[in-house]
Amino acid sequence: MRIIPYEGESNLEDIESLSIVIKTVPFENSYVPAFFIQSPGDDYPMTLDEMNALMDGVEIARSSLDHIINYLLRESFTKEDRDKEEGDF
Repeated sequence: MRIIPYEGESNLEDIESLSIVIKTVPFENSYVPAFFIQSPGDDYPMTLDEMNALMDGVEIARSSLDHIINYLLRESFTKEDRDKEEGDF
């Protein structure tokens, strides 16, 4: 399966398809992920291909979050290093 960015003319919310919502939920002094899959209606025919595409999207989102967190951590350490170097002079 190939995944490409959406570049269509219509709004994504207007496309009748499955969607997934992922939220963080407080649990025992921390947070855990909770999700639900939503269809446009009760009589919506869910296909295996559509479900696979949705799960691929979840994997891409997880990977993107990993990249964002790594970037933020690298930038914070780099900023600390720059601040220390400037303080030495």
